[in-house]
Amino acid sequence: MEKKLSDIISVLFHPMLFPTYMLVLFLYIPEFTLFSYSSDIKLYLLVFVFIMTFAIPASLLFMLKRFKIIESLQMSNRQERMLPLAIMAGVYFITWYSLKNIGSLGLFNLFLLGVAFSSLITLPVNYFTKISLHMIGMGGVAGVILGLLLVYPLNMRWLFYVTILFSGLVGYARLTVTNHSLRQIYNGFMLGFVIMLILYIF
Repeated sequence: MEKKLSDIISVLFHPMLFPTYMLVLFLYIPEFTLFSYSSDIKLYLLVFVFIMTFAIPASLLFMLKRFKIIESLQMSNRQERMLPLAIMAGVYFITWYSLKNIGSLGLFNLFLLGVAFSSLITLPVNYFTKISLHMIGMGGVAGVILGLLLVYPLNMRWLFYVTILFSGLVGYARLTVTNHSLRQIYNGFMLGFVIMLILYIF
């Protein structure tokens, strides 16, 4: 039961889903919304981002597994992660470039850029030591929210606390279903957190 719940948490908080979740935040939470789009445009943007940042990378991962370039979608082996990380960085850069001229999506586009940089920075780190990609994603979300709270007069500290709570849940789930160490969990969270916090503060 515990492992099954951890598997569900790992799927729901898969790092490739975070761009879609963050776009929902920027489109539907009034405190973060800079421009009021119609429902049709919101749906179009969500579908576009989901396809670019989840559907396409996931399809490429399935192809890598099919051609035995990687052994499993979990990519437990450090060496297996190098090509998928490079692919994800490229996809995120392309998505950022596609949306960068939409000024009202500036805060979201900054997140996409941060995710791309995080993927690139993870490449050399992964060469020397394994690190939790799920926790890089959770740390990135926490860094974004804290950065926004520090820069803008938002009364939403509760959202940061909720993010930290879910980060703990995801960290526990990764410890349960993978061979990650506690250090790899913490390192992943701090990497994503620091990169995003720096981007949103400066």
